[in-house]
Amino acid sequence: MKPTLLTLAGNRENQDRGVIIDLGQRRVMIVADGAGGLSGGAEAAAMAANLVSREVSILDSPASCVTLLQSLDRAIAQDKVAGETTCVLAVITKDELYGASVGDSGAWLIGAKGFEDLTKRQIRKPFLGSGCASPVSFSHNLTGGDILLMATDGLFKYTSPEQIVSVCHQASPEAATKQLVELVRYPSGALPDDITIILTNL
Repeated sequence: MKPTLLTLAGNRENQDRGVIIDLGQRRVMIVADGAGGLSGGAEAAAMAANLVSREVSILDSPASCVTLLQSLDRAIAQDKVAGETTCVLAVITKDELYGASVGDSGAWLIGAKGFEDLTKRQIRKPFLGSGCASPVSFSHNLTGGDILLMATDGLFKYTSPEQIVSVCHQASPEAATKQLVELVRYPSGALPDDITIILTNL
């Protein structure tokens, strides 16, 4: 099933980024959220997405995902414009889902009985671009029938897990991404934060 990606600005500048890369036997997906309150957040998130896109061939294990995020941390830290960013990197194969993360963006595996937060062990700070980030890996064997949700904290911070899971169960990925955004939208129509969502059936 083809993943659905949606990103919307809740601030004057959308500092989120999302990327889906289809490699045939594997699919690589990234969500990144430039750190608010610091200059260069959008640039840092864009660098993370672009650098992962260029290095997808090395992503053959959870450990390789950690290594790549560590490399990104150093590269972003050395850039004169880029600030800091969160990042969740996930690789889907026929039998396995694995990846690594830093920050407060997240990846959930949603099943019939609830969800598993794949990024629950991640270290929130320091972010990528600090030069001292500590990416944490995750992995899960696939049996079919689950849903993968990757999103920035513009979703997770402003609604409940129960509402998120309910929407993902009741709608197709394309429809669910739009409904998830509506969970956090203010009555005025504004969003509380930038929001990026990737959703796919497994």
